[in-house]
Amino acid sequence: MKERKSISIDRKDLETLKPFLASSGDNLSLAIRNLIEHYRSANRISTVTGDQQRLMMLRNQIIEERIAVLVPVPLIKWLLRRMPGVPPLGTFRVLMEKYTRLLGKDSLSLRDYIEMVNAQSEIFGHRIQQHVEIAPDTKNLRISFEAEDADHLKGLVLNYSCMLAHHPLKLKTKKVDESPNLIIVEFGTCDSEDEAYASVIANFGQNAVLYEEVSDNVRFWRTAANIIRADRHDCVIISSDTLLALMKSRDFSDELYRLISIIYCVSVEDCGYDELLGHINDLCSANGLLTRIEHDQNEIKVYHKFGDAGVIQSVNDTIIRTLGTAGMRFMPKKEGKITILGRWALDTEP
Repeated sequence: MKERKSISIDRKDLETLKPFLASSGDNLSLAIRNLIEHYRSANRISTVTGDQQRLMMLRNQIIEERIAVLVPVPLIKWLLRRMPGVPPLGTFRVLMEKYTRLLGKDSLSLRDYIEMVNAQSEIFGHRIQQHVEIAPDTKNLRISFEAEDADHLKGLVLNYSCMLAHHPLKLKTKKVDESPNLIIVEFGTCDSEDEAYASVIANFGQNAVLYEEVSDNVRFWRTAANIIRADRHDCVIISSDTLLALMKSRDFSDELYRLISIIYCVSVEDCGYDELLGHINDLCSANGLLTRIEHDQNEIKVYHKFGDAGVIQSVNDTIIRTLGTAGMRFMPKKEGKITILGRWALDTEP
């Protein structure tokens, strides 16, 4: 039901209404109705449900908090064998291509990079801050890298220098000033990737020894390499911290426990059956390992993203161990891209 009432509007308020008036054909009544609807829409967005808040929190953890790192497959291959300290030219090209697409751009200019880094200092990495200063001639720039973890910082500066040497930026490393938590690198523009990359090798090149971690735990690293190889360079999101923890934990399920605890603020041991499977489904789907999980009280269907048998077995084992931690014992009834897990007979509810 409509009511007719007279209202008085200050001149300043009328200025605020001008965009609504223009879009409403200078019809004041329609403009006010559009303003009210705009307020209602904003109010609806602010009153999201608990499930929506949980999904938003998951998205924030993966994307907005910058734990999402697009790991180039050739970099992992380089880490697994003895090679010069600077990975081969081309290793980071796929990373530059992915970031450019991620930002919705056809190409990435030096100006784009500078504006983006200075506006959001952590956009290219978690727990590391960058700031760019550019010379008036726009051919030389200085980037300050800062982080609490000195070892983490040094490795990342090497990686960024390699990345920036690739097309389209082609920045050569001219000078490196190091302190424990702050590294300042002076870069200059050049005409070729080869010239830019030679400067990175001149500043950072050294021999890296084979990781003892790999030789001590070959089976685990083989499983990790299988998962990364199954990626086939698609944009599967994986946290840099998660990858590091996977390399150290020797058990993928350890990392799943940690993520469930951090994101959902619950203990795996205290989770109910439906709740725990919901968390596993959300996390593994968001990280690109699964399409979905379906379940009833005695059977679980796991729809895997990858067809690689080693990856499937590793993910299945992780789910079974995670459920086992909460006192729910399952075993494989059928393994494959669609896996069926059945509850142990002694645990079947009457």
